[in-house]
Amino acid sequence: MISRLLWAASLFVVAGCQTYVFDRVESARASGAQVSLPSGITIAAPKGYCRDRRSGRRGAVVFASCVRLSGTDGFDPTYGYLLTATAAGAKTDLPRLAGFVRKEAGKRWLAAHGNAEDISIHTLKRSRNALYVEITDRSRPDHLGARGWKAFVNVADQLVVLGVYSGLGPSVSGIDGEELLRAFAQATLVSENSAK
Repeated sequence: MISRLLWAASLFVVAGCQTYVFDRVESARASGAQVSLPSGITIAAPKGYCRDRRSGRRGAVVFASCVRLSGTDGFDPTYGYLLTATAAGAKTDLPRLAGFVRKEAGKRWLAAHGNAEDISIHTLKRSRNALYVEITDRSRPDHLGARGWKAFVNVADQLVVLGVYSGLGPSVSGIDGEELLRAFAQATLVSENSAK
């Protein structure tokens, strides 16, 4: 289980930046874009985010600013942030996972390059369905920012890993990052998954 989570958490180390203009941009809906993963789970992004089809890898999904992806100069409510999502197997015991990520092995697992020394955990919060972790990963590519958020969310009978990154350089930290990640998790939890 931990090895599957490690794979899922490392998928977005090289995700592309969303500042390019793409031909295939999903239109934004009032509630944000929705994508069904091969596992059957529907990922729903907050308002203002569209799927970035050039950045997803191996079943992973990347959401970026609809405004930036369309190449327009309109107001961008996303501030250039980048969202990621992937299925990571069967749902897990979140208190146990919270204990694991605090340990050296857990920090290695969170790190983009597998080095525990690169990770600093700033915040770790748990809700009934999710574990939210604010980290600095000094090995993360510059365009993702060193500081960001990850959420491990039990959706139906599966675990989904969500991420919030800067996408333009400055880190996503503090209350802004937490609120965005919680909105991302909530949008996913209340999407079509409630019927599954």
